[in-house]
Amino acid sequence: MGTVRLASLYEGFCGRICLIAYLISLSLMIASCGSGGGAMNSPGQTGSSSDVSPFFSAELQDCSSPPVNSVYLCKNIGISTDDVIAVDVHLNTDAPVFGAAFDLILDPSSVEIARRDDKSIDFLQPYSSETDSKIWKRLIVAQGEGALIIGASRGRELGPLTGEIPIVTLKFMRPRGKTPAAFSNNSIIDETGNPVPQIDAARWFGGHFTP
Repeated sequence: MGTVRLASLYEGFCGRICLIAYLISLSLMIASCGSGGGAMNSPGQTGSSSDVSPFFSAELQDCSSPPVNSVYLCKNIGISTDDVIAVDVHLNTDAPVFGAAFDLILDPSSVEIARRDDKSIDFLQPYSSETDSKIWKRLIVAQGEGALIIGASRGRELGPLTGEIPIVTLKFMRPRGKTPAAFSNNSIIDETGNPVPQIDAARWFGGHFTP
């Protein structure tokens, strides 16, 4: 099975995804019904040809200050343990955002996705500190070939967001060696269902794990 792709998320998760039903059955499947998505980023690269920025590692407690209108990774110190590294995916935007979809490319020979007791992927849905309510009406994390596939949508009734926005907290077992994490097939969507032009492929900053 090739790597499954998520792209533009709009109400009902239309915009290149039809995921949940097939997840429950045999595998993952995406049905295209729209355009969008960033350029393919190979491991060790961001959306441009630059090297992976070390925004997180097993030793660092803080992230570098991200530029406005960017997506970046940061280790979550409060959740990480001796065995598990928790990584927050953050969005910093001055444009209204309705949803996000992307792949996080990983080397499965070096880093293992943490799982719950029922073997499902272990991740956390972010909550608003002001209202103690879920930030995303819908949040999906699925596994493809050498990648995690993430999709988040506000839903029509919640409306778009701006500012510093947590997308998801992902969990990984402590890696066996230094390994990069890079974004691919990137989409940040406004409330009309179109990609936010301020956040292009070059504004997605990967990172690396160190054992």
